[in-house]
Amino acid sequence: MQKCDINLDGDIDREEFFDFILQMTADTFTVVSQKLIVTLVVAPTVAVATKKATEGVPCVGKVVKKIPNSVYASLVTIAAVWFQKKAQSSSL
Repeated sequence: MQKCDINLDGDIDREEFFDFILQMTADTFTVVSQKLIVTLVVAPTVAVATKKATEGVPCVGKVVKKIPNSVYASLVTIAAVWFQKKAQSSSL
């Protein structure tokens, strides 16, 4: 907030507050965008790749082969979101 007090009067006026909100939302947008990309693009791609790799594993491979790619990708994506939330809550 002190960085946004441009006229250094100790009070935040409307314009200074607006600049503060813009800075806060820009940082938040960047973090959310990065997590969204990981969740929506990387996780399903990794899921399909790991599904192919685990199909040859004894016992597990039979089960993995029966799961459709879309369901498997959704499960891995949900797990990625869960791990992100878990990591975020443990860092607070």
